[in-house]
Amino acid sequence: MSLRTRLGLPRLGLRPKIMIFSNVAISATMGLITVLGAANERRHQYEALEQRARSLGAALAVPVTDALMNKDLGLTADTGLTDTYISEILASNRDSMLYVIVTDAAGVVTHTNLWSMVGEPFERALDRSSIVHQPDAEIRSADDGERILEVREPLHVSTKFWGSLVVGFSLEPVEQRIEVIVSRLVVIALLVIAANSIISAISMEWLIRPILALHQVMQRAGGGDLSARAAVRRHDEIGELARAFNGMMDELEESREREKVRRSQLAHTEKMAAVGTLAAGVAHEVNNPVAGVLTCIENMQADPENREMRERYLSLIHDGVKRIELTVASLLDFSRPRSMRIGPTSLNQSLTQVLDLVRFQLRKGGVESRLDLDPRNPWIAGDRFQIEQLFLNLMLNALQAMPDGGTLTLRTRRHGAWELVEIGDTGTGIPEAIRERIFDPFFTTREVGHGTGLGLAVSYNIAAAHGGGIEVETTEGEGSVFRVLLPADDEEDEEA
Repeated sequence: MSLRTRLGLPRLGLRPKIMIFSNVAISATMGLITVLGAANERRHQYEALEQRARSLGAALAVPVTDALMNKDLGLTADTGLTDTYISEILASNRDSMLYVIVTDAAGVVTHTNLWSMVGEPFERALDRSSIVHQPDAEIRSADDGERILEVREPLHVSTKFWGSLVVGFSLEPVEQRIEVIVSRLVVIALLVIAANSIISAISMEWLIRPILALHQVMQRAGGGDLSARAAVRRHDEIGELARAFNGMMDELEESREREKVRRSQLAHTEKMAAVGTLAAGVAHEVNNPVAGVLTCIENMQADPENREMRERYLSLIHDGVKRIELTVASLLDFSRPRSMRIGPTSLNQSLTQVLDLVRFQLRKGGVESRLDLDPRNPWIAGDRFQIEQLFLNLMLNALQAMPDGGTLTLRTRRHGAWELVEIGDTGTGIPEAIRERIFDPFFTTREVGHGTGLGLAVSYNIAAAHGGGIEVETTEGEGSVFRVLLPADDEEDEEA
């Protein structure tokens, strides 16, 4: 059992499968584009902000260094010039600059816009070794969680080191710009997915409709309708597939017709062989009344004036001729080739009629017959003549299996949805080595000239053509039972 069945998930058709696959592929692609686009934009924004921060830091470090140098040389007094520089640069960068800190060589804050830090040591202040390094840039988090890009510049002239300049920039504007870009990418992705759904639906109707139509035709063909053909309106692979399917169906239909003809020919061949087997019995059934008729005629000729004898003998002659007519008509009726005609067929009646045809062979072979017929008198929908040929083939096969006499048992019963006909013998049975081949055409254990090898094969085909089958139970040396299973027809039973 598949995972889908265990989870109780519905079975999806071709349309939803393609739609889901297409949208999943587009969604994954747009999601990847969005992620990569956001990452790339974040990198560019951070690089731009870092470059800006380094530039502003370097630009501010020049006047602050000059002020500290002049103050150290006693050329000018620091009367708030550094604070003015800090205020001006903060005013011109209000969008992102948060603070400016100036420390002395010992790392103590001397100037800043954060007045509470003046005179306090600054833990991230640079030392003299930073003179030979590039300005330091670091992304850090403030106490309130805000992310800050901090750039630190050494304040020096040549090897003279006065302290460090620290400038902090907020990353919130960058994050907001990135969010806006990501939102736009998401909207674009949704629009692309929607457009893809519309395009996929249109293309699927153009592409999949002929596939689904071909699938429906194939289902009809799978249900047994060999007349099903696909409409060929395209010149692509689907059209080629439809043409190939139609060609295959043409070959199957021709093959079925050939099979019907072959079965009919096989059945008629076996029927004529059975007629030949019946010839001796029919001759006996004809000769006896003919002899009686001739005797009556001779007696009437010997005494033509005997009115009483003439009336009695004429009645006997009439009965004898009718008997001959009935026997010959039955033989001709059985031997005449016919196409299969389905109609109400009584199994009990067909079985007894065939038994009458082989009574001479039964008497000649010392075989007794035993009837155990269903009192319901079961009926089926079938071809009476083919059903009778099936029974005749099995009875002649049973007679052949009892060369020293025995008992032929004929039984009809209901078995579930089937009507069961059993034809059993007390003969030699079927050797295990040949049981698998008894229904093969032209397979026989009889001597040359004593059988066609088609009887059981034709019987099996007749049963199969009526939607049934034949089963065999046999014991070597004790006999065999052939069970014919035919679909029950309760409507025919009720009408009968």
